[in-house]
Amino acid sequence: MQKSLSGDLLTLQRTIHKELEDANRARVDGNEGRARVCARRAAGWAVSFTRSLNEGREIEANAYEMLQWLAQQAGTPDAIRSAATRLAARVSLDHTLPFPEDPLEDARMIVEALLGVNWTEVGKAQESGNSTLT
Repeated sequence: MQKSLSGDLLTLQRTIHKELEDANRARVDGNEGRARVCARRAAGWAVSFTRSLNEGREIEANAYEMLQWLAQQAGTPDAIRSAATRLAARVSLDHTLPFPEDPLEDARMIVEALLGVNWTEVGKAQESGNSTLT
């Protein structure tokens, strides 16, 4: 990602929530490609944040690179590894994906697994004015 968010959990929370909102909005508008890009970025922020904390240094990479890295880690649970692999997969020339799983659900699964936060609840909390990461 362009800038690590390791020092600012509130910014991270807002960034991921905005990406997931943008993904949902794109889907409603019929733009599945844009929805997938936003979902990929949301997951990428979570990976970048977690990796920065674990390695004790800022990680500067894009979402695609972060997802590829996560999918290659031996300790990554199979479901998370599969979700990262799907989000990093390239679409075919006819703009289709080789799997039926929902990229927005894959992103939410990765974010929740890495950050331990239910992002559906975060969205509801932000809408009500309570935006803590708990």
